Amino acid sequence: MSDTHRILIVDDHPLTQSGLRLLFSAHPRFSVVGALDRGATVAAFVQSQPVDLVILDLNMPDVRGINILAEIVGSRDMTVIILTGESGYGEVDYALKLGARAAVSKADPAEEIIAACDAALAGDVYLSPHMEEALGKYSAAPVTLSSRQMAILHYLAQGESNKEISYRLSIAQPTVSFHIAELRRKLDVPNNRKIVERAQELKLL
Repeated sequence: MSDTHRILIVDDHPLTQSGLRLLFSAHPRFSVVGALDRGATVAAFVQSQPVDLVILDLNMPDVRGINILAEIVGSRDMTVIILTGESGYGEVDYALKLGARAAVSKADPAEEIIAACDAALAGDVYLSPHMEEALGKYSAAPVTLSSRQMAILHYLAQGESNKEISYRLSIAQPTVSFHIAELRRKLDVPNNRKIVERAQELKLL
């Protein structure tokens, strides 16, 4: 079995793509298997071939980065690193709650990306010092939800039906229903309509 980690870059800036390719070319344990400049093609790409790690810019031109993250983490438990030039740290915080394994700023030194990749692939959560300082004011979620449950919660908040969520995450409708029941239990609410409201109160969304 190969020890090379297969990386997919999702970023619409050619300069960032080429910079990342150059960075990883100096580290033989990593191999870039693709670079996409549109979010809509990400789910199909990770279904079509093995990918160990996705480096995702939240600011994509066609689809919200958060929606890409919810889909690939909720369906495949994909290891995702957020690499962003944005200062919208609330969205980065939400991405970490959704199951992103690391967050690095485009202003960070290149070594931070390698450190984030190593940590994320080892199962840890990694924040660059810049990101850690920026996210300091955001509190940890008071309720522990799985990545799949967070993804389902994300789509419920967007008004999607069980059938639509089932399609997006490539899971059976009874599985969606099971996780919604778990959300009700964990959030301690009497019915499905209250799930999103309670999640907003707890700053999960």
